[in-house]
Amino acid sequence: MSLQVIKTLNRPSQSLCRIMKMSHRNIIKLPLRQSSNSRYPSPKLELPPIVLNTEFLLNPDNKEAIRNNIKARLSDADIDKIHELAAAGNQQEQLAAAECQQADQQEQLLAELVKCPNMSHPKVANLSEPAIVFQRDFVPPDHKIRSFEEIARILGGAKFNNLKPFTGERSYYLTGVLAELEQALIQWAVSQLEEKGFQLISVPDILHSDIIRRCGMNVDGERTQVYRLDPRFGDAALSGTAEMAIGGFLMGKQLTDLPLKICAVSRCYRAEAAQNVQDKGLYRVHQFYKVEMFMVTEGKTEASQEALHEILAIEQQMFDSLGLAYKVLDMSPDELGDPAARKYDVEAWMPGRNFWGEISSCSDCTDFQARRLNITDSNGRFCHTVNGTACAVPRMILALCEQHQTLNGSVAVPAPLRKFLRGNPDVLAGKPKKQRATLMYVNSANYFDNQNVARE
Repeated sequence: MSLQVIKTLNRPSQSLCRIMKMSHRNIIKLPLRQSSNSRYPSPKLELPPIVLNTEFLLNPDNKEAIRNNIKARLSDADIDKIHELAAAGNQQEQLAAAECQQADQQEQLLAELVKCPNMSHPKVANLSEPAIVFQRDFVPPDHKIRSFEEIARILGGAKFNNLKPFTGERSYYLTGVLAELEQALIQWAVSQLEEKGFQLISVPDILHSDIIRRCGMNVDGERTQVYRLDPRFGDAALSGTAEMAIGGFLMGKQLTDLPLKICAVSRCYRAEAAQNVQDKGLYRVHQFYKVEMFMVTEGKTEASQEALHEILAIEQQMFDSLGLAYKVLDMSPDELGDPAARKYDVEAWMPGRNFWGEISSCSDCTDFQARRLNITDSNGRFCHTVNGTACAVPRMILALCEQHQTLNGSVAVPAPLRKFLRGNPDVLAGKPKKQRATLMYVNSANYFDNQNVARE
């Protein structure tokens, strides 16, 4: 599908409420969410109403299944409270309660309804742990195995330590061949996706918080991974993945030709807090480049499942072409988060760390995001959305360097990447130490005089 044939729906009414059918007998007024009134740089934003599948959620016959799904997914949603609020709202309406009381009741009900996670796909609903569906084991070389940090020192291409004066912890600098490898991976991944029919778009990294929230990521509380901007800049935040920006791009639009395939390169920002030993260095960082795939299908489970497996197949083809040892996991409900009905994780063996580390994933979100963002087909039915990671650049660098390291600490370059690197090299090797970039913390105007360092 061409991006040019996307139609924007008529703007919603300026009224702050929209009547939505709840069941055959009940109705509820859903407030139209508005953002901050700040004019710079995030102006007032009117988002389309959230239209949830209340016919399913409020049906007493589905109550037990929903309760079990909430428990399995470790969600804090409460289906019993939802039904109590719905019943109380019906009683108020029957008693002709004041409109403001009804509106308050409706807002409480909506606040509880939006907490409900997507229903897990039947094939994974009963999994107690992720199921391995594919695995290619790593064949260790005859020489010593080095960690990525050791390889990076030999290549002279990265700095992870003593960065507090620069950017704080979980940051990094890449220089020389590793900086070139970062850009090569991005160009290679985009070229692969364009060959598969994905259309490349450039996306913003700063989004309204409500768009991120409607895509299914928590933006509030102490456990959020989202960086929020200061309130004087409006209700805005740094995007954690291009998936959110693409969702915002499609918000309120009617798609006339499906499936739609989009890809994007973005800088991703995440307030990671894990403190595992394996998380050091380049594995878990606050900002990184990622190449993302996003598909929109008609609103049928069969269609979005087909798209999910198409994206998974692309990921596997890409990792196969790089000669990586990896495994594919069909994730259990407790690992799905709120939006996904089904998700596959791809983990690569990282011999320098001696563990399987996630390098990619893909998720079928069915109509979870489309109902919150009002993404519909030409008949006004809610679409399904599917997303996947083509290349999470830092972890791909880590996996490539550790799996393809050579005896002297250089790195063999997989054939598909060579044309994207200067000189079309077979091996990445570091420069002599005297020719490597040196990063120094300059703490005063007289620093070089005090250090007796000659100015160039």
